[in-house]
Amino acid sequence: MKIKNILFFVLFFGLIRILDAQNIADLPRDSTGKVPFRKRLVFNIGGGGGFGSTNGQSTININLQPQVGYRITNRLIAGVGANYQFLKFGPFKYQVYGGNTYVRYLISQQFFVQTEYQLLNYSYQNANTGWNDYVLIGGGYFPGGGFYISAYYLLKFPPNNNIYGAPYIIRAGFSF
Repeated sequence: MKIKNILFFVLFFGLIRILDAQNIADLPRDSTGKVPFRKRLVFNIGGGGGFGSTNGQSTININLQPQVGYRITNRLIAGVGANYQFLKFGPFKYQVYGGNTYVRYLISQQFFVQTEYQLLNYSYQNANTGWNDYVLIGGGYFPGGGFYISAYYLLKFPPNNNIYGAPYIIRAGFSF
């Protein structure tokens, strides 16, 4: 099952690359021909959340994921970030926090592929479950205005403590 999902992502993003002939504009250079450090930085503010009711229990979910990246080339970005998630399900409260590293490749001005490693700590009511690592692979779409939406598949997660609850993750945010 996992091989089918990985194959789907590889084929999907491979076809996008073949079909897309756009080039990303060169980074602005200073008078010496070098790209200033500040122009190479990329900031992502991602997250999500929701409010509702499940089986008569009120739920609140807040997820924040700021990241800072460094543009190695016009298309390749590597960076680090922080993760924080708060979930309240009825009287039960959960918190997830930690960090991540990522590598993003821009297929075009609208599409990207990304892999990400996360090291997260999960706490339930005041009990700490320890640190667990996750590996994600996926990609996203920039429709304009710095907004992005992305989807990921979990390649690695602890079998008895998957905080995401499913192998798929959807994110939205802003990049500037």
